[in-house]
Amino acid sequence: MRSQAQQIALLKPMLIGVISETNGINLEDTLELLCLNPALKDKPELSKAIADFRHDLWRFQQSTIPISKLLDSCVCGALFEFFKDFPLPYYEAHSHLTGSLSAEFIFPRLQAILQGPQKLALENKIAEVYGARALPINSVRDVKNLITLQNGEQFSTYLQILYLAKTVLVSRQAYRDAAHHLASQLYTQFNVGKIRLKFTLARATGLTSEQIPSAESVTEEDVIMGLYDGFMDFKRHHPFFEFILAPSFRKEAAFYDQVRFSSKRAHFDHQVDTILALLDHNPQLRPHLCEVDTVGDETAFYRKVHFQEMKKGLRKLQGAGFQIRSHHGETWKSLRKGVQAVDNAMNLWHLDTVEHGLSLGINPNYYFQHFYQRVLDLNQRSIPLAPGSVEVEEINDMDWSNASVREKLLQGVPLDAREVRVFSKTKFHTAREVEHYQHDILNRMLDKQISLVALPSSNLKLTGRFPDYKDHPFSWWEKKGLVLGVGTDNYVTLGTNFIQELLILLLSDPQNLKITKLLMVATGESRRPLISHLLWQMREAADAEAHHLQHPDK
Repeated sequence: MRSQAQQIALLKPMLIGVISETNGINLEDTLELLCLNPALKDKPELSKAIADFRHDLWRFQQSTIPISKLLDSCVCGALFEFFKDFPLPYYEAHSHLTGSLSAEFIFPRLQAILQGPQKLALENKIAEVYGARALPINSVRDVKNLITLQNGEQFSTYLQILYLAKTVLVSRQAYRDAAHHLASQLYTQFNVGKIRLKFTLARATGLTSEQIPSAESVTEEDVIMGLYDGFMDFKRHHPFFEFILAPSFRKEAAFYDQVRFSSKRAHFDHQVDTILALLDHNPQLRPHLCEVDTVGDETAFYRKVHFQEMKKGLRKLQGAGFQIRSHHGETWKSLRKGVQAVDNAMNLWHLDTVEHGLSLGINPNYYFQHFYQRVLDLNQRSIPLAPGSVEVEEINDMDWSNASVREKLLQGVPLDAREVRVFSKTKFHTAREVEHYQHDILNRMLDKQISLVALPSSNLKLTGRFPDYKDHPFSWWEKKGLVLGVGTDNYVTLGTNFIQELLILLLSDPQNLKITKLLMVATGESRRPLISHLLWQMREAADAEAHHLQHPDK
């Protein structure tokens, strides 16, 4: 019986043959045609593996098996190799520095700090963020366990566990090493040849959980020039490699240097001036330092007043030619407020790109019907809604004609039939209004060619706002005509990688999403004939590889 590696090696050229000959149609039809390949007649175990995979793909769509069962199969293994070997490198449109550094990179540098004068201060901070059981840290495995998001952990935990990588970024050389390491890993393992890297420009903050021992000596110039030098070191040996440095500013009101500045606005304006001064003194940065992003927990960041502190600084950057990107529509108290956050960011900050934008992809009719059924079930069992829960936020955000029905739902007092009807109508009108709001924003994005970056693993694991990967809105956005990109967010922390994100998107909509279209989004290449030509090049190489496998002595 062949090993999985042997099955992948045999399947890969067959898969490439079908994809090239059909010009990259959808996955479901590709697999059906693969089953008809005459070369499978004398390979019954491969035929069975493909048939089992097709059945499992159907089961995944019916929510009876997890996507991991598909990703672990030899068919997905062959698809992974196909994407890895595609002649054009991919464009990683959304990657954060701290969540993309491997445990192998972090561990030796962390050990060096823990053997120096900052040992006690750093251990105290690690214990504060991760808990006392995190210590001692004696191996790469220990680091990996701390920096990888576990099942069931969500956004607040995710922001915390990024801390460990930050502790080793305490010098210009550390940033240089990190950039080179990241470029090398992404290219050699996942065929990524262009990256948009997001990073924090200044780590001074009033949030004690974010404070880094010994990081105060690192300047904004150290951060930017260190990253630039590291990427350029890699680019000298790989001239095709491209990168964008995107300083990312935390939205939270307390995230600023409260020692040196009187307000968040003052600190942000200082950082804007620092960036512009760096460009004046280092013109070689201009092709690479041309965008900024805003990041962080946006749950309470949706009203117009929330956008005022950074508005002037962003306008100044735009006047210098910068594009403005922002993490919005990722988390929310209520779906309406999640949509409102994107709306205000577009209106007040004049965004060029929405990062995540998940609130624009949730189907309001499904979302609120599911919410209605869930809340009604609790109500009929006399269970009050948990304070601070999504259910409470959505209930309080609805426009109630009968406030007593709202209070009964909050308190767990069972509704009678008439009151259930009031709840149903209120839910219906809320869903309708939010749906109209969504489409107004999406149409404005289409009109202004504002792009959107999809991050499926991040969206599912961190927000819990949609049931499964198959419910991710990427394919719907693509059909609507949005300008799309794909990113991993923090691929090490989230336990994924760029090619796995492509596979997830392909598996999520096997009937409608075309392989060629996914390749175009992932590479940023809009010329379809070129994609077709490259697929045929792969076909020729795959034929030669298949011949070698069948006749190893020739």
